[in-house]
Amino acid sequence: MLHLQYFNQNKAAFTRFCGPGRVSVGFGGIVFYFILRMIILTSMLYLVFAGVCFGAIGVFVKGIGASISTILLVSIRLISTALLIVTYEGFRGKLGQLRLNSAREFGIGMVGGLIGFALTFSLYLKSLLIIPVSKAVFLHYVAFPLSTIVYSALVLKERVTKYEVVALIGAFVGVILIYNVAIFSPSGSGSLVGYTMAFASGITYSAVILGLKSFARTKTTLQTLFWPALFGGVGLIPVVLFDGVKFDVSGGTLFNLMGLVLFSTALGYSLFARGLQDVRAGVSSIILIIVEPAAAVVMAVIFLGENVTGYSLAGGALIVLAGAFIYLGRTRSPGGEGVVEG
Repeated sequence: MLHLQYFNQNKAAFTRFCGPGRVSVGFGGIVFYFILRMIILTSMLYLVFAGVCFGAIGVFVKGIGASISTILLVSIRLISTALLIVTYEGFRGKLGQLRLNSAREFGIGMVGGLIGFALTFSLYLKSLLIIPVSKAVFLHYVAFPLSTIVYSALVLKERVTKYEVVALIGAFVGVILIYNVAIFSPSGSGSLVGYTMAFASGITYSAVILGLKSFARTKTTLQTLFWPALFGGVGLIPVVLFDGVKFDVSGGTLFNLMGLVLFSTALGYSLFARGLQDVRAGVSSIILIIVEPAAAVVMAVIFLGENVTGYSLAGGALIVLAGAFIYLGRTRSPGGEGVVEG
C-alpha cells in the first residue's frame, strides 16, 4: 500500500515526529502518512519561498547599480552567508561539524570558495548590471546540467545516462536561443559581453558542485556552504582593497543592500535550512532550479519593467527543465542526491 511504501522511505522522519518506539506500520499508519505528507508539503513551501528570496538578487543588484563595487558586494554577501550558517549551527549545537577534517577538504573548500563562489558570483552580479536579469539568470543556471554531466563522466567515470543526454541537448538549444537574442540585439558587443559573463558564471559554478559533493559525505547541505562562502568572501577582500573601495549608500542603495543581505541571504538561507529538514536534497534541488529562475524573471518584469521575449522564455525554459530533468533522474537512481544553490 502507498502509506506503507511512504513509511519505509521516510522512517527517520516518522520516528523524529512520533518519538522512539512509538511508530507502528500497521495501526495508525495511514494517520502517520497524512501527517508526514503535511510536514513535507510545508517544508516544500519553505523551499519555494527560499527560491523567491534567492530570485530577488537581480532586483537588488540592479537597484544598487554602480554605487557599490561588484567585488565588494560579492564579498559582503558571501561573508554574510558564512556568518549566518555559523550562527545557525551554533544554535543547533553543531559547530563541531563545520570543522575541516583533512588537507584535502581544506583544498576543496578553498577552490570552491575562490573559483566556485567568488569568481562565479563576481561574473554573475556583473552580468546583472549589463544585461536583463531575465536572461542572465537562465544562462547562469545552465551550470546545473553541464557541471553534473562533466562531473559524472570525467571524475566519477560514470556512464552518461539518457536523462543527461536529453538535458544536455535541451540546455544547448536553450543557450543558442538566448545568445541569438544577444547577437542580434541593438545593444551589440556590450550585451554580448554580459551574456558571456552570465554563461561563464554558470561554468565556474561547477567548482562549487565538486566541492559540495565531496563535503556532502560528512556534512549537511547547509554546512557544505560554510567554508566555500567564507574562503570566497575573505579571499575577495585583498582584491577590493587593491581595486579601491566604492561604497556609496545614498539614495535607495542602502535599502537594496539591506534587501540583498537580509532578504536574499539571511531569510533565504533560513527558509532553505528549514525546508531541508524534511525534504531530500535531490527534491529540494528540483524545487530551487524551477522556482528561483521563475521568481527572478517575474520580479524583473514587475519591479524593473523588463520585457521578456519569446526566444528568452523558450531558451530559459529549456535550461531550467534540463537541470530539473537531471536531478529528477538522479533522485530515481540509488543514492542519487543533488546539491543546491542559493
